[in-house]
Amino acid sequence: MSRGTHRLRYLRIAVALLVLGGFSAAFSDFRHLLPAGLGPWLASTQLIPSFVALATGSLFALGGVLVILLTLLAGRVYCSALCPLGILQDVISRLADLVRRKPHRLPPAKPLTWLRQLFLWGTVAGVLAGWSGLTLALLDPYSNFGRIAATLFRPVLTLGNNALVDLSAGLGLPGPNRLDLAATGAGLLVLLPAAVLVLLTVMTVLRGRLFCNTICPVGTLLGFIANRAVFRLRLDQSSCTKCTECLRHCKAQCIDLRAGTIDASRCVACYDCISACDRGGINYALNWKPAPAWSTPATEVVGNPLHPLRRTFLASAAGAVASVTLVGKIARAAEVKTEIIPTLVLSGENSPAVAPPGAVSVSRFIDRCTSCQLCVTACPTQVLQPALLEYGLAGLLKPRLDYNASFCNFDCVRCAEVCPTGALDRLRPEEKHGAQIGIADFYRDRCVVVTNGTDCAACSEHCPTKAVATEPYGENLRLPVLNQDLCIGCGACEFACPVKPQKAIIVTGRRVHARAKQLVEKKAVAPKRTDDFPF
Repeated sequence: MSRGTHRLRYLRIAVALLVLGGFSAAFSDFRHLLPAGLGPWLASTQLIPSFVALATGSLFALGGVLVILLTLLAGRVYCSALCPLGILQDVISRLADLVRRKPHRLPPAKPLTWLRQLFLWGTVAGVLAGWSGLTLALLDPYSNFGRIAATLFRPVLTLGNNALVDLSAGLGLPGPNRLDLAATGAGLLVLLPAAVLVLLTVMTVLRGRLFCNTICPVGTLLGFIANRAVFRLRLDQSSCTKCTECLRHCKAQCIDLRAGTIDASRCVACYDCISACDRGGINYALNWKPAPAWSTPATEVVGNPLHPLRRTFLASAAGAVASVTLVGKIARAAEVKTEIIPTLVLSGENSPAVAPPGAVSVSRFIDRCTSCQLCVTACPTQVLQPALLEYGLAGLLKPRLDYNASFCNFDCVRCAEVCPTGALDRLRPEEKHGAQIGIADFYRDRCVVVTNGTDCAACSEHCPTKAVATEPYGENLRLPVLNQDLCIGCGACEFACPVKPQKAIIVTGRRVHARAKQLVEKKAVAPKRTDDFPF
């Protein structure tokens, strides 16, 4: 075994730690200390966000092309060193070994080709059927990691911050500011990322990279390419003593010592087996020929109609057709249910939810967003929150503006700056000032001026475009009056309104964003969270 080959593992570990640290910091940046460009730059190295951005024409996305070329050259290096979800599995596996106090020996396993192809073709079918936003959101490894970090890791860090605040106050020392935990996500929104993390942990502890080689469509796609990679790992029969030490370190269960083969489609290029072998039984070698099928008897030939490769292709094609048909039926059923049950909008076409500035329209936004929640982390006012069914089923976990939590800052365009897929068009602040993402409605009978005879005008005071003014009412009171032509839907009025449980002024999202007709240069004071009147 050459010294250079042995160093591949250490190089892979170093790169993986940097990548995992960078993504974890970007998605858990609860104090907004990192530059806005870090998150999208890291995301540009990920296959699905890069290809979505390339397909939409919103961004020049070269990362996905480079990943394909890297895989064609050296195998699934992306899965071991660049994919944050894959690296997280390695961390989980390492922690499990520390608990067990020894590496978990995984026996070689046959590839679940039919299951891998089912998830891959199901993903393709979902995209072709117009459900790309939901399909990619559920299966994209990058987006799944983003939700785990943003929804689970960030609140833990926020709790740690607040504990440090209490400790500093108790000791009479200066400390950080307390942060609002309510804006970091809770309840049902935590269930899906938590379920993915639990599933990932169980599969990793029991079967190593089983998730990457069964469920992940990116892993399956790259595995198909890696099977034809220029450089691949191979067993040297003259040096291999069948000591099984490589099996103890293979997280993909892709080494078959009996047949003397390594399944390149499942090998994640971690190079642990190379370091484990003291006799040089595993080499990283140039090989232009496609890798052989897993343990294929010599008597089988490709011309045989029962050959595994032919069976896999036929099963995959049938799965693709069935998936497209199924997804189409689901979409049509969703349209019928939308008419019958208007409160549960499955298509998002009639959704009252407010999509972020730059979304252009709700349907466009749902199709392009993979729900990675990078914008949720980056939002300085934390008005962006993951949606449950506010957009409908198609918009599950897509970011929406929650005016119960906060409001959209008049000058802020950070969400569009960090979006890696082009789901949000990048707006200049002056363009954002006139972007009408929603329309406010004033409910006179709920206003405290009418119900309690109490002067308020909180909504008028905090409206940045002066869409809300006041007019004389009763004795020395002023009642809000709304000009919807000036409203941009920022939610400052709704957030400032003290009426509970239903606000007296509520913003409804526009299905297609528009431009406000007129703007006033003078901007209002930003509202603050309070249990009393917000002024």
